[in-house]
Parts: sequence; C-alpha cells; structure tokens
Amino acid sequence: MPLPGFRDMPWAICCRALQLSLLLLVTGCSAPPGEASAALPPDELAAEPGLAPENVKGPSTQAALALVPFGDVDQEAIATVTEAIVRVYGWKVEVTEPRELPKQAWYAPRKRYRAEKLLDYLNDHMPGGADKIMGLTRKDISTTKGDIFDWGICGLAESPGTASVVSTYRIKKKLGKGTKAQKKERYVKRLVDLATHEFGHTLGLPHCPNEGCVMEDAKGTVLTFDHSTGKLCEDCARLLEELGFPLPPI
Repeated sequence: MPLPGFRDMPWAICCRALQLSLLLLVTGCSAPPGEASAALPPDELAAEPGLAPENVKGPSTQAALALVPFGDVDQEAIATVTEAIVRVYGWKVEVTEPRELPKQAWYAPRKRYRAEKLLDYLNDHMPGGADKIMGLTRKDISTTKGDIFDWGICGLAESPGTASVVSTYRIKKKLGKGTKAQKKERYVKRLVDLATHEFGHTLGLPHCPNEGCVMEDAKGTVLTFDHSTGKLCEDCARLLEELGFPLPPI
C-alpha cells in the first residue's frame, strides 16, 4: 500500500530506475572474512547540461523531501536528519509514518538489509507532493561493491535520482576516546554529514576531491566524517546551482 500523502499526516513536520550510477558511502568497518577492503573508485559523473531551469521551484512550491523512518528509529535521529537537510539545502522535509523494513530487502546470510532493494521500495512508495525520498534506519545495510557481493555501508543513493537510504548502524562505531557526551556529539555530526552526503547524490553531486566537503568520498573509512566541515565546498555549491538547486542564503 502506498504511503499516505503529506496532507493526511497531521504529525508530519516541515523543516527506478537507477540513473547513471549508484554512489555508495563505504563505512570504516573491517571487511568480512575473505573480503578485501577497497576504496570506492573515483566518481566520473558529470552534470547533464540544459536541465537546470526545470528543477527550480518558486516559494509556493518549495521542493520537498519525504523522510521515511524504517522501524523504531529514535526521534532525535529523525530531527537531526531533518534539520541537516533544511539547513544545508533549504528543502522542506516531511516525516512520514514509520514503516517496517520490507521483507524483500532482508539478506539472511549476513542478517542485514540490501540497500538497493530499499531504494526500490522507496521509489514504489513515494508520497504525493514529495520530490525526493529518503529512508532512515538503525539496521545494518549493504550492497554490491566491485567483486564483493555484500559490502556493508552507511548509505546509498541514486545519483542523480529520487531515492536514498541512510543507516545509523555503522556511524555509531569507532567513536574514539572521550566522554559519553563527546562521543554522542561525534555520532550526531556523522549522521548530519551522512544524510547531507546521500541527499547531495540524489541532486546529482558526485564525490568531491576537496577534503572536508560533505561530498568527499569516504575512502573506505567511517573516520572521514570526523574531519568534515559539515558544509558543501565552493565547487560543489557552484555545481549544485548549475544543476538547478541553488543553496539557501547564509
């Protein structure tokens, strides 16, 4: 059954085809036994010219992201992702009713969920009035990377496209030393960067070579989040404007 439209959700908050390629954000966890650890290949995605004006919306038709909590996602994580998308990209965020993770995405041999199947599900359950859709889960997710069939990841997105999915499972690992409060702060920062990174892919942004940009390739480690500036670099901001998605005024 499709998700209800936003107008039918009084508690909602404002705040597939795979096209060209699926860009995944690899975690910093060790590869499973028998699997070699490898960084993602350089992204060669280029913006398609001549399409930008059609993407721009006026104030009365502000672009909207549907945020779909999968299972028992905590409200703080939902609020963190919502605030990040609104702050960085200026999009409206509508939180849908929680949904159970689709059974067809379950990968029993590794006891986790296949991210590409979650994207299929999200595309098939797009709420009315939404322009993009993002799933948020605390469960582990994976996809195929090169010769490795089941590679654990933090997030996956169509690039460019409609759907993305973000998992909090792996960004809670390797938080380093510090107080409980410091570790929580580090986790929240990672979640902000992860959500803005995957959402950026759906808008057409490739991985960025500039260190500190939220679109930087993780290079096989979750620790990449920890030196991020939490912002798009000037190059990515300029490309985003060319794609028809200018950033909000600071």
